[in-house]
Amino acid sequence: MALAKQMKENSYFEAKAAAEAAAKQGTYFFKTGKWIVDNQEGWTLALLALIHGYDRFFAGGTSSFVHLQHRIPGDSEGRYYRGSKDVYFILHWTVVFTYIRVIVMSRLLEPFARWYGVKSAHKLTRFGEQGWQAIYYTISNSVGLYVMYNGPHWMNSRSFWEGYPEGHRQMSALMKTYYLVQMGFWFQQIFVLLIEEHRKDFVPMLTHHIITCNLLGWSLYMNFTRIGNAILCCMDLSDIFLPSTKCLRYLKMEKPAVTGFIIFLLSWIYTRHYLYIKIMLSIIYESQQYISNDMWDPAKGAYYNANVKLAFTILLGVLQLLLIYWLVLLLRIVYSFAFLGNLEDNRSDSEDDGDNQEDVCAQNSGNMDGDGNNNRKRTLILKKKAE
Repeated sequence: MALAKQMKENSYFEAKAAAEAAAKQGTYFFKTGKWIVDNQEGWTLALLALIHGYDRFFAGGTSSFVHLQHRIPGDSEGRYYRGSKDVYFILHWTVVFTYIRVIVMSRLLEPFARWYGVKSAHKLTRFGEQGWQAIYYTISNSVGLYVMYNGPHWMNSRSFWEGYPEGHRQMSALMKTYYLVQMGFWFQQIFVLLIEEHRKDFVPMLTHHIITCNLLGWSLYMNFTRIGNAILCCMDLSDIFLPSTKCLRYLKMEKPAVTGFIIFLLSWIYTRHYLYIKIMLSIIYESQQYISNDMWDPAKGAYYNANVKLAFTILLGVLQLLLIYWLVLLLRIVYSFAFLGNLEDNRSDSEDDGDNQEDVCAQNSGNMDGDGNNNRKRTLILKKKAE
């Protein structure tokens, strides 16, 4: 009787879950979202062809999307101010990164992993995602360091504030391109985060991305791009090594993966805590040595006062708390590896969950003996977790 009742309840909940899933899939927004995700290559390519074609054949009709705007008239060095039309350039690069990401993953990284011997569809996708991040951050960090090296703020925190605002309003073409492209990438990262398989730290990661976009936007608007460039360089360096390490693990190259993880951890602590906190201290203490406490004149591009300093300090402080949270998780990985021999990113669901769950489900479906109902229940739980 108890067994029959339990099976009846399971059937009810299965039917209810199926009905809810069907209702969700039948909604307009779900279908639209699914189409956008499933056809990223097609709609982004069409949109980019339209933008660039219109700009090419109709004398700059979409010029704001493709070319930098707000060049300083008569400036011999070809420098730029920031302005409202920069939004179009950022949106353009958001679409560009969506297209490039799909192409690099599906045409380059996943075929390489398949050729190397990775067979699991789950691992192939994850290899593509992590490989794309490693490629992007290698390029962005290199360009960011080049911009910083050729600017007055290389190893000089005083220049974050000296000459503000006029000397900071005027950006080289390289600095402005770098900054707007980075903004386009981070807006695209929010889109990626929403469509990728959600990790255990989805909420902290989404919070991180939103804060990053706010910091980039307000620092551009208020002409603090030098300090923004420095923070981006601090954040990007360690992001080269973590996805690279994960890719090595997917390829079962364990020893290089361990070396990569050690480099990643050391770079994380040095750049995301030591250097990052030094920059925060510069905002709190050093800024007031070079800028008046109440330099607020939007007509001249000056946006500095106690409230602005407090707002930036709070945003950067919350970001640092998130970094400390992730550092604790990273130290747990070190402990796990040192004492258990397991190098696993515990911020994410297990990289092998999809494959292991499929195997267990298959075994359970073939073992419907006297304890068959318990096996069936375990199978259902594993399937739900995989979904």
